[in-house]
Amino acid sequence: MITIAIADDHKLMSEGIASILQSDTELVVAQICSNGKELIEYLRTNVVDLVLIDLNMPILNGPDTIRILKNNQTPSKIVVLSMYADENIYAKCRELDINGYLHKDSDAQHLINTIKAIHEGQNRYDYDHTPRLGQPDTLFDDKFLNKFKLSRRELEIIGLVRNGHTNQEIADILFLSIHTIMTHRKNILHKLGVRNTAEMLALING
Repeated sequence: MITIAIADDHKLMSEGIASILQSDTELVVAQICSNGKELIEYLRTNVVDLVLIDLNMPILNGPDTIRILKNNQTPSKIVVLSMYADENIYAKCRELDINGYLHKDSDAQHLINTIKAIHEGQNRYDYDHTPRLGQPDTLFDDKFLNKFKLSRRELEIIGLVRNGHTNQEIADILFLSIHTIMTHRKNILHKLGVRNTAEMLALING
C-alpha cells in the first residue's frame, strides 16, 4: 500500500486527483491539504510514502514547502504536481532535489504508474514537448541581447510574459518576489524604449 498526501489550494483539483489515485487499490490518499503549512503540520505527526505538492499555494508555496520538508528530513518522496510545462521551472525544481515532476493534465494511468515508479525508487520528470534551455530561440539571439543590453533574467521574464503569465505566476516560476519581478519589468521597458507591455510584445514579436 502506498500512502499519499496532497497539497493543492484548488479543492476540485485535489479531490479529483485523490479520486483518480484511489481508483487503484494499491494507493491511498491519507490527507488533502490546501497549502504547504497544513502539509508540514500534518507530516509532523504522520508519515506517508509520497507527497504531491502544487507550486502555487497561499500561505506557504510549493518551493518553500519543499525546502522545509528537506530541512526536516521528511522521509516521504516529493513530487511536484503543476500546470507549468517550462524548462526553467523544471530546472528550479530539480535544484530542490525532488523525486518527480508531473503535469496536472497527465492522464489517470500515467499519474498512477508514475507514482508507483517513484515509490519503487525511480525519479520521474515529465518534460512534455517544451523547448530545453540552450536550444535556438530568436528571443535569446545574441544580436537581440547586445542591441538592448538585456540580461538573461530579463529575457526569461520577457519569455514568460509573452506566454501570458502574470507577475505573481512569474514570481512563483522563478522563485523570486513579486517586487523583484515588477522591478525587472520596469527595467525591461526602459531598456527597450517602450511604454507598456503591449508595446514590448509588439517589439519582441515583430
